[in-house]
Amino acid sequence: MKFLKASSLINFFFILVLIYLIYHTVYGRFNIGNYLIYKFEEKMYIKLQSNLDQKMNDIDVDLNSSYNKKKDYIDEITKQNNQNIGDGETIIKLD
Repeated sequence: MKFLKASSLINFFFILVLIYLIYHTVYGRFNIGNYLIYKFEEKMYIKLQSNLDQKMNDIDVDLNSSYNKKKDYIDEITKQNNQNIGDGETIIKLD
């Protein structure tokens, strides 16, 4: 009855738990591959969401300026339509 000692049963239990965890790491629904894909998708979602928020903010500022007929916005639109640079003007294009 050496097999039924407490230390042997505890070791056997931990080996079963280890086998269970290894099996589900490889074949489970949320395995290592799915975890890495999930992290990548989350990173891409956050990046695209921040770009969308920035674009929405830019459009909101443009619409607000257009509605209030601010001179800065009207000047910017005329410079976009007329690409000729006047004397003393420097156009810096930021993309």
